[in-house]
Amino acid sequence: MESALYRKLLLLALIEGGCVMALELIGARMAAIYFGNSLYVWTSILSITIAGLAAGYFAGGAISQRFDSKSAIYYAFLAAAIATLLMPKWANFIMLETMTSGYQTGVVVSCLLYVFPVMSMLGTIPPNIIKVLTDSSGNSGNNTGNVYTISTLGGIFATLFVGFYIIPNFGIKSSTYVIACLLAVAPFLYFLKVKALLSVGIILGFVLTISIGIKPGKQKANSHIRIIHKSDGLLGQMVIADDLKTEKRSLMINNISQTFMHIPSGRSQWRYVHRMAMYASRMPQGSTVLLCGIGGGNLINELVGLGFNVDAVDLDARMAEVARKYFMMTDQTTVFEDDARHYIRTCEKQYDIVILDMSAGENQPSNVYTIECFNEIKNLLSDDGILFLHYQNAIEGVNSLAIKSLGRTLAESGLNPQLLNTDKVKDDQTKANWNKVGELMLFGSKQPIILNGNFERRDKFADPFTFARGENTVIKGYDFSEGMIFTDDLPIMDVLHTATLSTTRGASIETLFPIFINEKIDIM
Repeated sequence: MESALYRKLLLLALIEGGCVMALELIGARMAAIYFGNSLYVWTSILSITIAGLAAGYFAGGAISQRFDSKSAIYYAFLAAAIATLLMPKWANFIMLETMTSGYQTGVVVSCLLYVFPVMSMLGTIPPNIIKVLTDSSGNSGNNTGNVYTISTLGGIFATLFVGFYIIPNFGIKSSTYVIACLLAVAPFLYFLKVKALLSVGIILGFVLTISIGIKPGKQKANSHIRIIHKSDGLLGQMVIADDLKTEKRSLMINNISQTFMHIPSGRSQWRYVHRMAMYASRMPQGSTVLLCGIGGGNLINELVGLGFNVDAVDLDARMAEVARKYFMMTDQTTVFEDDARHYIRTCEKQYDIVILDMSAGENQPSNVYTIECFNEIKNLLSDDGILFLHYQNAIEGVNSLAIKSLGRTLAESGLNPQLLNTDKVKDDQTKANWNKVGELMLFGSKQPIILNGNFERRDKFADPFTFARGENTVIKGYDFSEGMIFTDDLPIMDVLHTATLSTTRGASIETLFPIFINEKIDIM
């Protein structure tokens, strides 16, 4: 075999493998905008990617026996390039149509319709490359091994490059167009020799499609929604939007709200922020706080206002930047860019208060909610140290296993859990909405503590609210014994969190998406 042809075919295998992994990452990021980053999204993306490749391998083998394999390689590259080029618009349309079909059904059907086709086209390429190589050299086993090795190496490089650099810096849509252009180079050069008109068509078609697709949609001239920040990064798509009518600002990750603030006052519009600060005020000024999960930094501001020394941990470096720039987060805190579990495990400092506030939407810190991690947190706490854990779910009925399991796991670690009364018990001691998904808060402590004070040292932010105090602060007698014990070997919070996931996504579907569509705001 000519060495030039051999190198060219292996280069094509390298590009094919790299594009498969790049499009898998991009496909997951597209799904995250509508369906989040849950275990179900990644399970759907991975399984459908493999299914598409398997279908492509089968079809590619059949094609190699009936048609000219060399031409088939370039037609497959062209088909994959066109499918990738259309992917942003097609995926956006599909997910808008399927997101009301139920969470799990919607994500599976969506991924099937926009990921499977391009993966099956790319899957036809390796069998035809192997066929050309084998026809030339006859060494099928060696050729097969070389093609899949090179293809895999391309996938490794693309995963790192696209995940660490391309998507964070250029966003989802532009990254997709980069991959589409890369796929189009080979067929353009091939058809330039044999079908020049087709090559011209490829160039014109790609230029026209990308120029239309990359141009931001024209928002309504009188729109009351203003997008002031949009980026893609570690946790997904981040959008910060202002409602000019109400003077409210929202920070959203994958269209799930993380922070909701009144702009003139800088006050959080979420009650739990003020509630948590008020209950934390039982500790004296100068207490040290570890906050896992920054959001927009509204809780940090209230903790600092209470005279606490606050360390904050967040995995996404963008959080601290946008919190300071757009949400008035104070500089009087130390922020660590780290995974919460890694920080907890490696930290040598002791804290008086540890707050876990990472449960918004689908991003469940399953590696934190285990007995092993709770034991590590217990070791971080001072002798009189306390823990707050913010969560959303139901506390009775079929969806209550999550909070009961969290409480039981805390109890087994020796952190004496109590379920705080987040408006779940009325003044007459009757239950309120115990079967509905809503805001929950767990309190834990190294020493047995009854959280029943009047919290006179509370920050001024809590003054307008009638939060439960005194004997009503804790829901008495709540039984965690039916819960499971989460371990590092069995971190199944994602599964138990399905009810909350459906509720938060459902709220976005019912409220946020119609606003964006009506105001002609580009969701992707």
